[in-house]
Amino acid sequence: MSKEALEKAKKYTLFSFTGLTQKEYQPFFFEKADGIKVWDDQGKEYIDLGSQLVNVNIGYNNKNVIKAVQDQVEKLAYVAPKHAYEGRAELGELIIEEVAPKNAGKVLFTLGGSDANEFAIRFAKAYTGRDKIFSKYESYHGGTYGASSLTGEPDRASLFPTIPGFIKFAAPHLYGYDIKFDSEEEATKHFLNRLEYQIIQEGPEKIAALFIESVPGSNGVYVYPKGYLKGVREITKKYGILLVADEVMAGFLRSGDWFAIEREGIEPDIITFAKGVNSSYAPLGGVIISKEIADYYDNNPFTAGLTYNAHPVGIAAAIANIKEYKRLNIKEHVLELEPYLKGKLAELKEKHISVGDVRSIGLFGAIEFSYSKQTRDYVEKTLDGKPFLNTFITKIREEEGLLTLGGGSHIIVAPPLIITKEEIDEIFVRLDRAINYVDEIVKAGKK
Repeated sequence: MSKEALEKAKKYTLFSFTGLTQKEYQPFFFEKADGIKVWDDQGKEYIDLGSQLVNVNIGYNNKNVIKAVQDQVEKLAYVAPKHAYEGRAELGELIIEEVAPKNAGKVLFTLGGSDANEFAIRFAKAYTGRDKIFSKYESYHGGTYGASSLTGEPDRASLFPTIPGFIKFAAPHLYGYDIKFDSEEEATKHFLNRLEYQIIQEGPEKIAALFIESVPGSNGVYVYPKGYLKGVREITKKYGILLVADEVMAGFLRSGDWFAIEREGIEPDIITFAKGVNSSYAPLGGVIISKEIADYYDNNPFTAGLTYNAHPVGIAAAIANIKEYKRLNIKEHVLELEPYLKGKLAELKEKHISVGDVRSIGLFGAIEFSYSKQTRDYVEKTLDGKPFLNTFITKIREEEGLLTLGGGSHIIVAPPLIITKEEIDEIFVRLDRAINYVDEIVKAGKK
């Protein structure tokens, strides 16, 4: 049956995020999943190294989350977003009173990260009366029109011109940067000076908001140099620009904090989230707005919305998921494992000539492959001439039983947050073997 289903899926549906044509792409077939593992239709077991798209934080087959979803469907499967119901009230209170920073006022529930960022753009422009929006190069904020315009990747305008008024600034990603700094503080000063100069040249009075991923996810899990995010917060305050923290990947304990930006002691004006809020047992995202912005909407109508905003099933999954985070002490667990994962990544970098850089925070990491440890000279093609990343991700799946994702020349290391030390050890045994293949490419000097 699985072969027939796979053929029908390819014939009748379009697959996303493949990097290949629909004809070339050969999808992996999921049969079942449990904990941090999944199985294909042949019964072969795999460890999910990337939590799918860095979203199945609580792991698969969590009985308490599943029961919450089942109970909600039986009780109340759908409510229009202009109406109130018990779950909406409970999750709203939970997020504002226990999860969000102290300046948080209200939350809008969306379907996912892209539309969360779309609504954040609306909030920022309406509240400030300004039009321009700043966001980083080497960032990803979603696939809808506004979110694509926020995104700082080259492909963002491949099919259409982006929306006017979206300005990009340089990403403080230090690995391979053409200026070498003596310290992180020196790098921070350099990038903040560049940012402030650009803000001045664009006209601060015209800039509504600056969007930034608290940890850049699909572009390589870069951790900002010391003091950078605090400096950005100071600049935005100086010019009356709203700071929007995109926590779609990094949020809900992936970093070890409810939101990664909390590590810097920063309270953004707006936070966008999705993925880990309910570990994707059902679609859900959201936008947290400050008390000041919430007050604005207490006195001004909010006219935008989508049919599935605040969907009861997604919200029920989120309530149960957050309760599971607390019951399982996931915050403490992630912070305990953070240095262990960092150490295992460092061992790979030390051992393998093809590992140019490793980066991580919490249980959110990346391995960057390069021809040189000193420069950002990315491995692009394998010996057979095919794109490196697609080939390598397929190889580690088929030969080592590891499922992950990546971009450019990096792979993501972001397993479900319930993972154990022993399971991390097993992952790195498999990664170690797989990376020998990349070492051979580098030794051969094939580009």
